[in-house]
Amino acid sequence: MNYIVMDLEWNQCPEGKQKEVVGIPFEIIEIGAVKLNEKLEIIGDFSEKIKPQVYKKIDQHVGEIIPITMEDLQNCRKFSEVAEDFLLWCGENFVFCTWGTLDLTELQRNMEYYKMRAFSEKPFFYYNVQKLFEVFFDEEKATRNLAFAVDYFHLEQKKEFHTAINDARYTALIMQKFDPKKIKKYKEIDYFHYPNKPEDEIDISFASYSKYISMGYQGKEVLMNAKKVKEVKCCVCDKKTTKKIDWFTNNSKNYYGLFFCKEHGYLKGKVRVKRGVGEEYFAVKTVKIISKDEANRLSKQKADIIAKRTQRNKK
Repeated sequence: MNYIVMDLEWNQCPEGKQKEVVGIPFEIIEIGAVKLNEKLEIIGDFSEKIKPQVYKKIDQHVGEIIPITMEDLQNCRKFSEVAEDFLLWCGENFVFCTWGTLDLTELQRNMEYYKMRAFSEKPFFYYNVQKLFEVFFDEEKATRNLAFAVDYFHLEQKKEFHTAINDARYTALIMQKFDPKKIKKYKEIDYFHYPNKPEDEIDISFASYSKYISMGYQGKEVLMNAKKVKEVKCCVCDKKTTKKIDWFTNNSKNYYGLFFCKEHGYLKGKVRVKRGVGEEYFAVKTVKIISKDEANRLSKQKADIIAKRTQRNKK
């Protein structure tokens, strides 16, 4: 299996969000990638700029960050041609690696806009190199930018940042600082295309938490009453837990619950409700072990919500 370390640059509507084209808020104008083998050795790269079809003027804010002009793109190929060649270059057996979580979303969104066939029609695993750096090297556990990590490892900065291939190369060099055996425990899940049938649902456990991604349901209420969404098993031993606080919410997007495992203690459940296609909604549920103090804070959070609702009802 190979690692595809990918970086994208994109443009946005220069006339503001209110005039952006539906379905493509960010138009990709450059793809850069580095291919690593299982030993994290560099075995190839891909780099190509793209001629815009939607936003034909570089947004002012984008222009202040990336060193690309519209003139640089006029003789380039269109997105669908470049993206097709890029995916062919990736090969058959690979996993994406990106700095942060946005690149894969925008790649798939652009592919969908141009009616390209999806490279995955269900959730898939990838590595967030930004998160891996935080886990392995950052004592403060803060979200760092790429330049911070490059400085941290004293990497030679011959190339400027904010070009896709340069950022991909820097990210690949940072990947080489990781233990290939250790990173396998920290896979992320991309759910741009959420499960459309029960057998495609994701239910996976990591060291101290578990994640479940449901198929789509018609309406939030139906979703939150689905058995696999409501039930919580211990993320360590997979045994049934005791419900201490039933699922509650303050905004209908995030639901929280408190549960207890006899062997591993308190667990916090969080369900993020995501909008799917049409009237469908799907759930991204995370369950993790928490301390007694954190459990008490969660109890107080629910009590405060109930108190505020009671106060509003009195008015």
